[in-house]
Amino acid sequence: MNPPPFSVILNPTSGARRGERFMEEVRALVQSRGGVLRVTERAGQATDLARKDQQAGIPLVFAGGGDDTVREVIHGLFGSNCQLGILPLGTFNNLASSLLLPHHPMEALLGALDGQDDHIDLGQVVGGPIFTESVGVGIDSEAWSLAPEQEPVGIWRWLTGIRLGLTTLSTFNPQHLRITVDGHLIVSQLMQVTVANARFFGAGIQMAPHARLQDGLLDVCIIPLMNKLQLLASLPLFFSGRHLDRIPDVIYHQGREIEISARRDTPVRVDGVIGGRLPIRIRVLPQALRIRLPHRADASQDPRII
Repeated sequence: MNPPPFSVILNPTSGARRGERFMEEVRALVQSRGGVLRVTERAGQATDLARKDQQAGIPLVFAGGGDDTVREVIHGLFGSNCQLGILPLGTFNNLASSLLLPHHPMEALLGALDGQDDHIDLGQVVGGPIFTESVGVGIDSEAWSLAPEQEPVGIWRWLTGIRLGLTTLSTFNPQHLRITVDGHLIVSQLMQVTVANARFFGAGIQMAPHARLQDGLLDVCIIPLMNKLQLLASLPLFFSGRHLDRIPDVIYHQGREIEISARRDTPVRVDGVIGGRLPIRIRVLPQALRIRLPHRADASQDPRII
């Protein structure tokens, strides 16, 4: 018996239960196209389901949920020939936005089913995890280290992020970091360094607005030392990606391998979690993941593109 042509692994709690609201609509479409729907019941289960589906010979596995669900599915598919599809059902959908996917989940699902095969880059912490979005060191990793173990949902996720950001801003002490980008040394006292594979991370922040998922490069953005009121006033610029033009002395590089070290113990954010401490070495994995995308949209029509 041949395996189904695709599966959808759907997290019903994603996006403040947006996944649950679309479940029956997704189920009907999946059945009409000969696919199979899997519904997760716990954190981490999407990885197990994705691994079982690709081992069963299913060629295309959709992650139906937010960025955490997408990452779980990627971990189950990584290293195989199985393709990833994305059904954006989360709060922020950073990877879907970076790929200019349709915002409506059913449009994204239909577009991918009738779409084209492609590849995207991943990042990897050497000796550690792969990542889709970015690695951060500085004020954002300090804030992430204070995050509750159980992530809030809906508006409480926004409010918790604001509270943690303000708390960190009041206590953060900038430090000197030693950064190398493909062997080019940068030593700087700074507020933040972000090593990005994709344009968006967190709550839709564009710290590295020129990052692209298919260029074989990681983008490095260094926010220089500034007073805390200046940083607070600059927050809207980070969401729009305009900080490159508006904040003096921002450093921006692209490279394939980045090393970061510091004199004191410092947490490192890897995508949405604390993923270790400095020192750290990061590399790009070009075209490491097979993906099914809708036929290409014209990126120039997206107002977020700089």
